[in-house]
Amino acid sequence: MEPLRALRSDGARVVDAVRDRGARFPRAAALADPSLWAVGLLRWGAVLRRGLGTSLGLSTLLRVGFHIDVWTDDIGPGLRLPHPFNIVIGDGVEIGPECTLLHGVTVQRGAGTRIGRGVVLANGTTVLAGASVGDGSLVGAASVVRGDIPPASVAVGVPARVVRASRPGEAAP
Repeated sequence: MEPLRALRSDGARVVDAVRDRGARFPRAAALADPSLWAVGLLRWGAVLRRGLGTSLGLSTLLRVGFHIDVWTDDIGPGLRLPHPFNIVIGDGVEIGPECTLLHGVTVQRGAGTRIGRGVVLANGTTVLAGASVGDGSLVGAASVVRGDIPPASVAVGVPARVVRASRPGEAAP
């Protein structure tokens, strides 16, 4: 998917989140949301890399301004970063659509490292190289994922273990 189309989907999720918090003018309020700015830098950097072979410093601005270091452009639409700080996404990582990453998340580089559709990675989660998190799963705070987490699961701990199935709507804030 084109990065700018993905940005439209990302922005729609931010507007929905602001609306859910009771904003009177959700589109205007979304412009002040730092997650929209962080995802915008990420997507525009991808556009420039595709067209020019360089992000013209947008990746550096994302790194300096938000402490977000992204080494892949394989990120699905609808990305949500409610607290967009201290996030690392390594090279070769695939992130599905409608995912939510909270602050302090690290997804290590490596072939086969995959985050499925609609996954929520809570504060301080680390996904080790080669691990995968199934669609609709929720990974608890400060968990370390190694291996595979099945779809529609809630996993917590070090190493992360499945504790129950996720409930409808639970993994998509």
